[in-house]
Amino acid sequence: MHTLRLAMLSLLLTSLLSACASTRTQWEKPGANSTEAHNTWAGCQYELGLTDKSDNEKQTLLKYCMEREGYRLQSY
Repeated sequence: MHTLRLAMLSLLLTSLLSACASTRTQWEKPGANSTEAHNTWAGCQYELGLTDKSDNEKQTLLKYCMEREGYRLQSY
């Protein structure tokens, strides 16, 4: 029983540390707030949903769409 608790605690701590170590990214544009960024992203997603492109192509086109609108993907 003690070994199981220790294993669970180790797993929990590892998960927490991994979450802290991962970088966070978000689309940013000078003068735009997070709602505007989300709405632009959703519009780009909608446009791409109307195409017959592969998922990889859609991800690339989504990036181009956001950049076309003046957004840049920032990592923190």
